[in-house]
Amino acid sequence: MSKQQDAMVILEETAQSLKASAEALNAASAYDEGRLMGYYEALSTLLSQCATQDITPADLHLGADFHPESLLTPAAAARAA
Repeated sequence: MSKQQDAMVILEETAQSLKASAEALNAASAYDEGRLMGYYEALSTLLSQCATQDITPADLHLGADFHPESLLTPAAAARAA
């Protein structure tokens, strides 16, 4: 495997891990809402950096129309805006 292929595997696994961790939270407490915002920020930054290299959410197996904001609760989404 080339270094570029290795990097894509790492990006894919990291993005999927962040998404899964965010989806597993029930955000019932302020602490969990903070964790959710952290996952959102990390995934949003990762996807922003990937976009500079024309790597799409679909390339990372997150779905063609995936947006990190979809992970946020309504209250957290209002704070992120």
